[in-house]
Amino acid sequence: MTATPGPDRGRWQNRFDSSLTRMSLLAEVLPRAVLSSRSASHRAAATGIPPSAFGVRQVGETALDEFFIAGFSLLRAVPDEDDIRANVDRCALVGSRLRALPMHEANPDPPELRIQRSIRRKLGPVAYERLDYASPDPHPLLLSGDKTKTAATVRVLEHRERGHPWLLWIHGAGQGRIDDLMSLRAAFLHEELGYNVVFPVLPGHGLRRSKGVTFPGFDPMANVALTARGIAEVRALVRWMHAQDPTPITVGGISLGGPVAAIVAGLEPQVQSVIAVVPMLDLHATMAHHLLRGGDRGRAIADLLRSDPVQDVTSVVDPLRVVPHAQADRRLVVAALNDRVTSVAAAERLHAHWSGPVHWYPGGHIGGVMSSAVRAAITDFASAQT
Repeated sequence: MTATPGPDRGRWQNRFDSSLTRMSLLAEVLPRAVLSSRSASHRAAATGIPPSAFGVRQVGETALDEFFIAGFSLLRAVPDEDDIRANVDRCALVGSRLRALPMHEANPDPPELRIQRSIRRKLGPVAYERLDYASPDPHPLLLSGDKTKTAATVRVLEHRERGHPWLLWIHGAGQGRIDDLMSLRAAFLHEELGYNVVFPVLPGHGLRRSKGVTFPGFDPMANVALTARGIAEVRALVRWMHAQDPTPITVGGISLGGPVAAIVAGLEPQVQSVIAVVPMLDLHATMAHHLLRGGDRGRAIADLLRSDPVQDVTSVVDPLRVVPHAQADRRLVVAALNDRVTSVAAAERLHAHWSGPVHWYPGGHIGGVMSSAVRAAITDFASAQT
């Protein structure tokens, strides 16, 4: 008789097969980069997205995106399918009620920001103030997914004299560290453009990371709860900034910070300009897209992340459900034409929704964030506010 593998052996085999599949992604980095870059250069104009250039730089930046995806897949532990299914079942318990809520009810007004601690710091020549304040809770229906609550933290470069406009930058996934002050040009924005510059640290990032909690992870409720908490924290900051000095406020977000910026701009009338750089509109759809490369197990998990209960819960952090209060010409989208981490189509959807200017960058997601051309476009846009 042939013995039937037990559940533990089958689970181990699935993990082994999944690990082999994920390791094979490294071998596919360059072929995928060449093929996708070639495809982007032949994109039909009817899509509303212009074709990209095709050359060594485009292939190199696309390969960087692909390497990031492969590395992320290798390093990130994927839970068992049954565990993820249980997470989706939790979404089903509250999903329909959350979807029925208007955005302003799903994201209730935060209480007044109260500073708990203020510390003056320096990073090289850049002097800033770190402020800690109480983190506002998200909607009560999301609290079951909120596995950690830490004090909200923000780094501020503020001019002593009044009358300077405000610029609040929201980082992407895996950021929120002190080096954001360098990569996001804090000194230039503060000294050269004259902004008061504000860098919040989103929940689950930087010094707010908690042991055993991964964001983004494979628990959709936790992902949405932390995102909603981040939205509430940034809204509290915007109101605090306006109370400090009621000058024009610009809110910008990069990658995963893009939809946070968009939602805040739609809920807070004080925001007069908004910027979304290579925005990731739907976290779970993006994760599902990349999981499709992971064999049968990856496809099964992707189906779970694209299920109706997950979409219902995610609807409360959907930036396409709000329209910024800023005038259309003060809504900038930066889209990377070879974006493999998120999707240029996602950026185009946000651009179409906003009806504002768009900067098309002929390169990848990571390259776009670091590009001098993108920085110049942001500088031009920000300069018009000063």
